[in-house]
This record gives sequence, C-alpha cells and structure tokens, in this order.
Amino acid sequence: MSRKFLGLIAVLFICIGVLAFNTYYKKESLAKNGVQTSAVITKITTNKLDSDIGLDIDNFHVTYEYEVNGKSYQKIQEIVRQEHDLYFEKPGKVGDSLKIVYDSEKPTNSRIEKIKE
Repeated sequence: MSRKFLGLIAVLFICIGVLAFNTYYKKESLAKNGVQTSAVITKITTNKLDSDIGLDIDNFHVTYEYEVNGKSYQKIQEIVRQEHDLYFEKPGKVGDSLKIVYDSEKPTNSRIEKIKE
C-alpha cells in the first residue's frame, strides 16, 4: 500500500474519532448540565429515502426555537418516522410547543425531549 493511502486512512480514522468524541461530549454535557424548557416548532420538513431492500424511510427535520436568558436559539433535529411517536402524541406542526433540554453552559447544545421511552 502506498503512503498516501495509509495517510488517508489515518486521517479518516482521526476524523471519525473526533466526531465520535464530540457526540459523546455533547450527550454527556446535556446529561450533566441539562435544563428543560419549552421551544416552538418553526419549520418541519421531510425527506424520503428509498432503500435497496424496498423500504421507504421518511425522516422529519424539526426546526425549533427557544430562548435562554433573553437570547434566542434555533436548532434542527432529525427524527426518523419509526421514532415519531416517541417525541409527539400527534403530528407536530409549525407553532406547536415542545419540551427540549439544553446545556446550561452551552445553550446551543440542545435536543427535543422524548415523551415516551
């Protein structure tokens, strides 16, 4: 194998490691510093993915806005169709309120709370 190829593989593994650590850190930070508040849905979009095994998968992209200490934040979260009922009792629509958890030390880090486990 060439050195360039091995270097590319090394860079790829480093990037995957950084992404995994970032995801883990955000999740842990929310668990440690999480504060629950309300947010308002500002936009909902879907995308349909056709899989090779013939299943259609709809993903919801929920854009929500919330306020912390007088400052407004906006975030987008993807929710797969199979998990929709874990987050919503009925189909969500623009203007609906939902519960979120945000990191008190870094309010840009947030996620929609599940209503069922």
